[in-house]
Parts: sequence; structure tokens; C-alpha cells
Amino acid sequence: MPEDYEEEQFESVYDEESREDLTDNDEISPEEEAFMAGYDEEEKKEEKEKKGDKAYEGAFH
Repeated sequence: MPEDYEEEQFESVYDEESREDLTDNDEISPEEEAFMAGYDEEEKKEEKEKKGDKAYEGAFH
């Protein structure tokens, strides 16, 4: 299986709605929720950059 396949199949357990529910139920602190939201944003940013790199490299092959 290609490495990209496994990455595409991964979904965060803590999506935005789940994090809000956990915060509302005092299962996580607002600080933890903010950290996880920032972590998810950084992952999305890195994923977008990887796609851009592939397109750039593909232009030369």
C-alpha cells in the first residue's frame, strides 16, 4: 500500500464538533481544545504544502 493511502485514510478523532462537546462536558479544558484545533490547522497547512510540492515536482517530470 502506498504511504499516501494511509495518510488519506486517517481522520482525527477530535473534529471540531467533538472537541466542542468534550469542552462543554468538562472532559477537556478550553486550553486543550484550542491546542487540538491549532494542531489540526497545522496538519491541514502541511498537507496543502505537500500537495503543492507534488504539483511543482510533477511539472518537471
